[in-house]
Amino acid sequence: MKRLITLFNLVRKDVLVILFALINSRTPKAFRAAIVAVLLYLVSPVDILPDYIPFAGLLDDMVLVPSLLAAIRKALPEEVVESAEHKAGRYSKYLPILGIAATVLLVLWTIIVIVGVYKLIFS
Repeated sequence: MKRLITLFNLVRKDVLVILFALINSRTPKAFRAAIVAVLLYLVSPVDILPDYIPFAGLLDDMVLVPSLLAAIRKALPEEVVESAEHKAGRYSKYLPILGIAATVLLVLWTIIVIVGVYKLIFS
């Protein structure tokens, strides 16, 4: 269990490093486009393996996205990675708060969509 928590913390920090690299002005445009493409793939309903296939549908998101982000991070210029890691270290203490805020926003968005669909269908 301890290894799993350590792995989860590393993944969270890596995602934060990638996001800070995305907004860094020294990051080449090709890397920015690759990062955005991977993040869009993550939230896109179109997947290599559709999500309605049990287990396999989520497996491509769980394997492909982290692998691509790790490859992008390895290929990024060293000064961009160092700067992003420094910023990620400063902001990593706020990740639990951001996670709660994101969860609340997701729940609110889901409620708004459900109410909107209900009103469209039954009004």
